[in-house]
Amino acid sequence: MKLFTNTCAFLVLLTLSLSCAEKKDQDQTAPKFSLELVDSVQVDYLGDLMLLDYDPATEKYLLANDSYYEYLEVDGSGNNINSNKFSSDGIDAVETALGLGYVDGKVTVLTPTKGYYQFEDSSRVGQIEIPYNYQIFMFYPKLGVFKEDSKTYFPSLWPETFAVNMSEGDFYQKLYRLPLVSSLDESTGDTLGVVKLPETSPLLDDQVHGFPIPVYTRADDLLLMTMWLEPRFYVYQKSGEGFEYRQTVEIDIPGWVSYDPVPADQADQFFEGFSKKITGNLTNLFQVGEFYVGTYTKGISEDVFATLDRKDPNYSTDSKKKNPNYAVVFDKDFNQLAVDLQFPIASDYPMVVNKNGEFILSKDGNLAVTEDDGIVLYKIKLLRE
Repeated sequence: MKLFTNTCAFLVLLTLSLSCAEKKDQDQTAPKFSLELVDSVQVDYLGDLMLLDYDPATEKYLLANDSYYEYLEVDGSGNNINSNKFSSDGIDAVETALGLGYVDGKVTVLTPTKGYYQFEDSSRVGQIEIPYNYQIFMFYPKLGVFKEDSKTYFPSLWPETFAVNMSEGDFYQKLYRLPLVSSLDESTGDTLGVVKLPETSPLLDDQVHGFPIPVYTRADDLLLMTMWLEPRFYVYQKSGEGFEYRQTVEIDIPGWVSYDPVPADQADQFFEGFSKKITGNLTNLFQVGEFYVGTYTKGISEDVFATLDRKDPNYSTDSKKKNPNYAVVFDKDFNQLAVDLQFPIASDYPMVVNKNGEFILSKDGNLAVTEDDGIVLYKIKLLRE
């Protein structure tokens, strides 16, 4: 019996030793990453604007206010190239700006009824017409319009005939099965839904998940799609004039605050959960050199959220400070390599990676310790140690 006990003890110790040695080897070989602030640029403009987009061909940066109604274009040194404010009157009137970004170097704005207007030097120079009546109930944090192979791709806009009833579960089930991205042949006016959620998506489990916001990025022959509310993204591959689903990438984020789906027959209760906490958001996806990078906020748990006073004038600032922006890094095979790489606490959502592989972020002056004379853009590098 003693020999048996000693043998068992030896095997346990050997197993633990090998396991620790294997983990140590993995720790030594696993790449380590960091985000380094390498420079900052003062923008020649007095105002409170956030960075939205970047045109690599002209190296222009597009900033706008929180309603997208006033915008500014600057070069890499922060020099003012052009500034404009949309008008609600006249033939080029923009009643509401529902999304803003660059398409082929032109400032492009999503309008409530006229499709997309395009501007150069503050003058309207074109229009991308949507050949059906549509309805919009949200602002688009990323415009999502791009042109390829004689087609224009855009976030699918709900047809005007789509019956909206936010208190009924059946509405959400139909919503989650609508196309997320459509293609448009501008010569014929034909549109076609080219990206949908895969049947394996948790959003198709017959529960109510609120209003996921599709945000996507083209990366070589891939399209990477986040639905904003989930710690996962969907990978599609270009196939002909459309995209075929390839895989779902689950992200391991410590401390992620999840939303609470509700049964379809309790749809009107879904948004009650948002009054008790701030949920995590996967806000964008990027290709940075040989890596893919997702950016996110973790959210604020119920316990921490309960300590915030919504009536306090500093509520918005305090909640943002407790919910900073982070990055997660993947290799080309979508293996997760690093997580919780924090951007500067005073930065807006990461929206741009320039052609030098640098993250360019606008500074949120309300979160800064020191006051700046105008807008500041951070230049941040993803470093592999």
